[in-house]
Amino acid sequence: MAVPSVEVGSRFIASTMHEVRTPLQTIISTLELLEDTPLNKEQVEFIHQIEFSANALLGLANDVLDFTKISSQNFKLEIRPYDAIELTERVVDLITIEAFNRGIEVLTDIDYRLPQNLLGDPTRIQQIILNLVKNAAKFTETGYIYIRVTVKDKYLLFEIIDSGIGVPEDKRRLIFTDFYQVDGSSTKKSSGTGLGLSISKNLVKVMKGKIGIIENPNGGSNFWFAIPLECSEEEKHRSRKITVPDNTRVLVVDDKSLALKSMKSKLEFYGVKNISLCDNGNTAVQKIKEAQQQGKPFTIAFIDLIMNPVDGWRLASEIRSLPNTESMKMFLMVPEGQLRQDAKMKMLDWYNGYIYKPIKQKALEDTLEVAFDLKKEKENTGVDEFLENTSTKKVSSILDQQVASGMSILVAEDTPINQRLLETFLKKFGATVYLAENGQVAVDQIALHPEIDLIFMDIFMPVKSGIDATIELRNKGYKGIIIACTANNDSDDFKTYKKIGINDIIVKPFKRNTIREILDKWNSVLTVPNAKDIISLTFIENKSSEMWNIEDFMDTTGQNIEFAISLMDEYITQSKELMDNLKEELKKTPLNYEKIELYTHTMKGSSASVSATRFAELGRKMNDAAKTRNLTDLESARINYEIDFITFTNIVNNWKTSI
Repeated sequence: MAVPSVEVGSRFIASTMHEVRTPLQTIISTLELLEDTPLNKEQVEFIHQIEFSANALLGLANDVLDFTKISSQNFKLEIRPYDAIELTERVVDLITIEAFNRGIEVLTDIDYRLPQNLLGDPTRIQQIILNLVKNAAKFTETGYIYIRVTVKDKYLLFEIIDSGIGVPEDKRRLIFTDFYQVDGSSTKKSSGTGLGLSISKNLVKVMKGKIGIIENPNGGSNFWFAIPLECSEEEKHRSRKITVPDNTRVLVVDDKSLALKSMKSKLEFYGVKNISLCDNGNTAVQKIKEAQQQGKPFTIAFIDLIMNPVDGWRLASEIRSLPNTESMKMFLMVPEGQLRQDAKMKMLDWYNGYIYKPIKQKALEDTLEVAFDLKKEKENTGVDEFLENTSTKKVSSILDQQVASGMSILVAEDTPINQRLLETFLKKFGATVYLAENGQVAVDQIALHPEIDLIFMDIFMPVKSGIDATIELRNKGYKGIIIACTANNDSDDFKTYKKIGINDIIVKPFKRNTIREILDKWNSVLTVPNAKDIISLTFIENKSSEMWNIEDFMDTTGQNIEFAISLMDEYITQSKELMDNLKEELKKTPLNYEKIELYTHTMKGSSASVSATRFAELGRKMNDAAKTRNLTDLESARINYEIDFITFTNIVNNWKTSI
């Protein structure tokens, strides 16, 4: 019995994981709709538990897919500009609320002097950071997770330091291997496959970087990775957006020494030279009194909410009871998700505003602007977040209905629940919605309703796939917007989709905000007269040299233009018939390889006879694959043949009108 190749095994795993992800994404999207309905607190808690489990399973499926993808030789990085500060802060956001709810302090210490436009693959860098941060959160029960980003020896260095259980020295050399877990016992406390660190190591290797783990001297671990520091040609040196007056005196009160250190470095970037740090409320009160006695009162105080024995509210009460403290601006530092709808902020009027921890650069800039009256204080103080009421929601609902007002949209989706989800979202946005359960019905719906502006096209559907339906619609002249709906996040596939005439991609699960962004983007385009003639991505590119040797073809026909046109028309008609026959043959069980070999051999030979070099080569690949019974290579070449044939047909039509 033949042993399956690694390639076939990887494709099987990828296919299986795709099937697993589809129902999970449906669950997540349905829960988002359910949360919009009237629910009691107990029901909301149940929904959050389901969401947590569904997202955990989705993360597992994504890890396995990434592992198979990165292990293949075809894996490529995307190189584009990114902002390391924004990227890191965005990743940290994903775990802060859960961590703070467990009593774990999340801190960031990012060098604000980093260039604004670095070059790399931000999606994959984000994935590495998230893997390491999640790993830290998993093995830290109390204390902190500290994320530091600096430049060292022409490398961008990321460190994720925690106060967790740590990793024994003899296990550190194994920690990044595939499927390895430090606690592999049947009674282990943590879940997961052990793939996250392996994926991170492989990604860093592809980026020509380094990754490792060292012990945290204070207990716990320091996972780090460093990638070459590359800046774009349009490198933007980060500049301060605000100027802090020279006589500014800032007091920072926090019972965590790392938090004090982090806040101090952030403030120093904005030119604050006089910074006093306190790790408890009693010392803070004493320093405020001393500053007043010296005639050098503090300008601003940043005070942590959660401290022992005196918390941020009690400390504010003591400070405001002191004489002459009303001119000092005070801001409450609140762990993300911990303030909730606390009415104290509105009622007591002790604080000028609050700022969420871990402190983000933009939030700090906004707070300093408020402190120095550079903009109206009610902006970005956070107080107005408490005031979202029924009338606000009504206004939001009315605005939602205007997003797709007047648009006709087709939802082509074979999963009934996903179809219902999209239909519900789109109707809330004011669209007229048509439905199709497979690609063939989608084609039929466009024939019945040519006025349809936009199609949400699922890629994997029975009867006729989204790819085949798109090819047919573009060949028939449909110029509307086609959005691919897929669980796949492979950038190479995106390029393939766009090549056949797909305008945009939406990765499942469906989220209301994602759907809205897509509608906003393309609705604004559709308002332009004749926009559909411009936006269709089935562009006629001059690829004659790659696909067709016209000079050689004309030599073959003896420069007889009439004969050349007739021969080419016959070739195109024959090729389309052969493509259809081959596609139908591949759907049958069992496969008749003799017929498949005959079709592909004819495609190879006829293409060579008209000097269509691209298709002669693809025909040869299909024929070779049929002979060796390699369905993977056969299907890959067939799809490329069909996709490229659209462009080729357009090239031939242009050639015919020009001679």
